Amino acid sequence: MSHFECVKCNRIISFERVDECSHCKRPDLFNSDMDFSFCPICESKHLYKKKDFNQALGCIIILIGALFVPWTYGLSLIFLSALDYFLYRRIKDSVECYKCKTEFKNINVPTSLEPFDHHIAELYEKHNI
Repeated sequence: MSHFECVKCNRIISFERVDECSHCKRPDLFNSDMDFSFCPICESKHLYKKKDFNQALGCIIILIGALFVPWTYGLSLIFLSALDYFLYRRIKDSVECYKCKTEFKNINVPTSLEPFDHHIAELYEKHNI
């Protein structure tokens, strides 16, 4: 089951195939055959792929490892870093738009999408001020 958040009404929509948001009735939000050459919400051509990984969970795992360093002589940090890496590798990619921040999860991510680029994100932040 795939999910995305409607930017207009801020509801998360689950879909097999979505033609419109069931809450705000905005048509043509998503086409399951999309190649993500543009965002279906704001039509921006700048999208990126990212891991759908909870960053807070990753930080907590590393923090726990750091807390046990005095008693484990650093082995806890190495072990939990490896666990964090293993979890990260198993998590699927998602697609996010730089402009409207809409996330598309549990989809087939095109290989043509690049990872997050700080320069592009900075350009969009400057235009939103």
